[in-house]
Amino acid sequence: MMNDFWLLLHILSAIVAFGVLFSQPLIGREVKGSGESFAKVGLYLQAPALAVLLISGILTAVSSSVDGIFKETWISAAFVVWFAMAVVLYLLISAHRKGTTAVAPLSGVMHLLLLVGLVLMIWQP
Repeated sequence: MMNDFWLLLHILSAIVAFGVLFSQPLIGREVKGSGESFAKVGLYLQAPALAVLLISGILTAVSSSVDGIFKETWISAAFVVWFAMAVVLYLLISAHRKGTTAVAPLSGVMHLLLLVGLVLMIWQP
């Protein structure tokens, strides 16, 4: 039962952490000066959701019935992807604040990291 709770929290935090990334390109093109707003969303919404994503993922693994779950390669790869996401999110928030052209490439990197993370979580290679 607790495993289901942690898994639900893990999925919901992923939606909160990455949902904004899909609206950024459209809104950023249409609304000038939206960079500071996106920086605040990143700092106050996405970053905490990313932290909850890590914690709930660890608790999901701990509460699973699989022995030695942390010895699995896909778990180690997921940790690496999470740390890469945290670094890219920090850079993305900085780019939004400064209004640089690095926002689009960094958003693309976050999308790719999300895809890799989804593959790791779903198929557990």
